[in-house]
Amino acid sequence: MDYDADGDLDILSGSYTGELYLFERNAEGGFEQGRYLLDAKGEDLKAKSSSVTVEAIDVDADDDLDLVLGARIGAVEVFENVGTRSSPAYDGTSRPLLTAAGDRVKGSNAHHADWDGDGLLDLVLGSEYGGVNWYRNLASNNAPKYAASEPLIEKGEFKQRQEVDGPEGAGSRTKVFVTDWNHDGLPDLLVGDVQWLYYTLPPLTAEQEAEKLALTPAYEAAEAVLDEAYEYRNSFVGKPGGIPDDAKARIDEASRVWRPLARKMAKFDRTKSNTHGWVWLYLQQPAVEGE
Repeated sequence: MDYDADGDLDILSGSYTGELYLFERNAEGGFEQGRYLLDAKGEDLKAKSSSVTVEAIDVDADDDLDLVLGARIGAVEVFENVGTRSSPAYDGTSRPLLTAAGDRVKGSNAHHADWDGDGLLDLVLGSEYGGVNWYRNLASNNAPKYAASEPLIEKGEFKQRQEVDGPEGAGSRTKVFVTDWNHDGLPDLLVGDVQWLYYTLPPLTAEQEAEKLALTPAYEAAEAVLDEAYEYRNSFVGKPGGIPDDAKARIDEASRVWRPLARKMAKFDRTKSNTHGWVWLYLQQPAVEGE
């Protein structure tokens, strides 16, 4: 998208930690090193949620591009552009995106596209837990109002599938893009996902069983100390003064002891998994008369 109205295409990116990045197109046709987007006061823009995506679109009818952020877990956020189309500047505090009924819009990426062919850009979103949802635009392209969520792809039931079987459909943390893939005049869905497929290692040898047995007491003792450290830390959550430094230090020290033991114990697990990511194509079917 052309972020600053200078006639070339730039790249906007979200991040796991919530910061937003701009990769600006340069005169040679490449892209500059990514930089943080800043608010109108020069501070880093940062989402309230983590693992965010970002799309630039005018949502308040003032002819500039605001930022709409999808998130893995939290609600969709909007950073209002208080600058101009060519010199964006943002309110440093985001607001939740709401439906016309006042409900929060939720989804793991917020993508605007005309799904129902009425000329209005709707909101199509993936989900942390799988599936794709559609929020129909009831108003206009530069001041949208959204209907309640309707599923385009239902969330699948979780199954611990084996590596040899492969996937059977889109998994979790879905990200969606709308395009007319087969040029039939109907919008289709490209859906990215993440999935874990499992496999089983051969049984432990007698030597490995003995090694595991010898390591178990130290591992369980370290795990108990770590659990106690977290319980101590959690006892301060929500209380005046916040979490004291000694609580954080207890977790750091307990983790330092537990972590290498946990790595050693993990090699005895017989069930392992590989992380995969696929892109799925869902073609929209023409409506059948009478249905």
